[in-house]
This record gives sequence, structure tokens and C-alpha cells, in this order.
Amino acid sequence: MKKYFKILLAFAGLMLLLTGCGNKSLYSMKTDLSNERGLEMLVGKIDWRPYKLEAYKVKNQILEIKLSGESDISQDEAAKAGFIYGVILLILTDAEEVRYTGEDLYFGSIDKDLANEALKIKYGKEVDDYKKSQEDFDNLIERLKNEKFETGAAKFEMME
Repeated sequence: MKKYFKILLAFAGLMLLLTGCGNKSLYSMKTDLSNERGLEMLVGKIDWRPYKLEAYKVKNQILEIKLSGESDISQDEAAKAGFIYGVILLILTDAEEVRYTGEDLYFGSIDKDLANEALKIKYGKEVDDYKKSQEDFDNLIERLKNEKFETGAAKFEMME
């Protein structure tokens, strides 16, 4: 009986180790808008907090994301999250624009041109550059999470 318990314990430990070391990057889920299953997995994997994902649809290279719920974080933080999610989806799909629909959203849409402008000014690269390298993509997302975003009257600041 002890032998089986030790085997079971070793197996459980191995499973914890393997799942803990798994790739947590969304980069491996890169897909195009015509791949419904891949897109469903990617959109479903994103943590949409403070909102709840209701639905999404694709229309003419535009990815429309329907969100619900009220934000329990600041307007600046909610807008920052919307920007980051949009950049992620622009990089990992062939979308030209990501639009958010729902009530009480602080970020409406981001297109590839706007993302390219912001990324080029701050980091010297554009959306298509980040499609080529998982390391660059992961570094970008980490850097964006550490940026300061301010909303209102078209004010958008990225700290140096």
C-alpha cells in the first residue's frame, strides 16, 4: 500500500512540476481571423478583467469584442487594459482593428495604425515586428503592463 502511495505522490509531484513550467505566453496561440477555433481559444484565454467577455465577431478584418460588467478599477487602468488587449490581438491575429462594445467601457477601439504609432515612438518597433518573435512579444507585454496610462482629453502618456 505504501508503494502505491509513493508512486501516486511522485506522479502528482511530476504533474505539478510540468504544469508549473508550462508556457504561459499567449504567443503560441497566434492565429488568423479565419481560424474560428484558434480565435475562440485566443480570445477566451485573455483575462478580460475588469469586464466579462460576452461574445466576439469578425467583420472585414475587424475583430469586435463585446464586454459586459462594470469596472472596479480606475478609468486609467481600464483604458490601459483595453489598449494592451487590443495590441495583443493585433499582434497575434491578422486583424486590422479591434473594437470593444458594451456599456461603461473606457476604451473603444484600436487599429493597427494607432498601435504602430504608439509602439514605434516608444519602443522603435511596429505590430508586425512583434509577430516574428515570442521573446519580443513577451517583453512588450511586460513593458506595457508597467507603463503609466492617463485618459481624458486625449491625454495618453507612456513613462520613460
